[in-house]
Amino acid sequence: MKTTIALAIASLCATMASSMGFTLDFVGYEGTTLPPNPLIINVPGYGDVRFDAANGSTLQVDNAYQNDNGSAAPSLSFDQGEAIQVTFLGAQPLNVDFDFVGVSAGESFTVQPDLFKSQSFLINLQGSGDGAGLYAISWTQVPEPASAMLGVLGSALIVLRRRR
Repeated sequence: MKTTIALAIASLCATMASSMGFTLDFVGYEGTTLPPNPLIINVPGYGDVRFDAANGSTLQVDNAYQNDNGSAAPSLSFDQGEAIQVTFLGAQPLNVDFDFVGVSAGESFTVQPDLFKSQSFLINLQGSGDGAGLYAISWTQVPEPASAMLGVLGSALIVLRRRR
């Protein structure tokens, strides 16, 4: 009985700690321009991610910038001073990481959480240069409590069945 309780607690901890990872890139969206706003991309298994260009910004998905290995890939292209708001419309994202390409000396991206809108980030290209691109976004998501409980119940039933 003590073993069953210990295994159930261990499976509960493992289920609660597991998370799902997602990566969003711009393959298949070449030629898309912002504005008109918004650009909404569905990420299978997560939900929608919304992109809104800031006033005065005109962004386009193209192959203008290269990855570190020298290959060009679709990215959301920024010129100096342009900005975008990225909003996650699914569950709360964790460990959000924005990958940029073509950032030259004197340029930098600033990424700040939007204080007025939850699950939203403001991205801005600052400095002087020839522009750069947002290549990909990666994040994780902890499963919903209901999904976690189903995992715990399933694990507990497996432990109980093996015990008999």
